[in-house]
Amino acid sequence: MKQTLNGIPDKWKWSGILVIGGLLIGAGVSDCLIAIKHLDLNQIARGLTIFGAGLTILVILDNSKTQKDTEKIQKETILRLEKVEDKLNEIHQSQQLTEEQLREIKELLHKSNS
Repeated sequence: MKQTLNGIPDKWKWSGILVIGGLLIGAGVSDCLIAIKHLDLNQIARGLTIFGAGLTILVILDNSKTQKDTEKIQKETILRLEKVEDKLNEIHQSQQLTEEQLREIKELLHKSNS
């Protein structure tokens, strides 16, 4: 588990942010439901604002996790491509060596036939 500067594990920070976002969404919805009974437009607007803040937090959290996953996949792909490149270079060198040996054999055969 990755530790941050404050000594609090990232897992707990992500969970805390998730809880805060969920609480804001719940508070916003309940505020709107209470306001609908009284038809208080100011309270409805406040509830929607709180709901929007919670939703924004959760979307940002999800985007951050998705971005980290994407970066991890990109690093793994780059490593795989580097391995493939190394193998292709080895094959190319082997092919060049084989072609050189084939030329030498042809020259020797040509000299022996002359």
